[in-house]
Amino acid sequence: MKCKESYIGTKKDCIQFLNTNLPKLFRGELQLEGQDVFIPSREELEFKMKFEYDENYEYGTVGLKITWGEEPDIPDEEEDEDDDEDDDDEFIPKDINTKDYYL
Repeated sequence: MKCKESYIGTKKDCIQFLNTNLPKLFRGELQLEGQDVFIPSREELEFKMKFEYDENYEYGTVGLKITWGEEPDIPDEEEDEDDDEDDDDEFIPKDINTKDYYL
């Protein structure tokens, strides 16, 4: 599942956005598109920063990425169309305490 939200603003707006949302992320209080976002506390994390720009600084991007575990193979939607089973039910693990995932 992927969730994404985008914002446009000034550098000051970006600083305020990061100052508000990064603490929420690490407290387990952040939501994207209504979904809880969490970083597990019992997994080894890989974290990266990336900076790209052109020679004149007319274009640039800064990225922060945190990953854990192995990404599962997810079939293409075309392959999934032939499946007649009802996959609309949300999967909620019963044996996992989600508070264990929060830092």
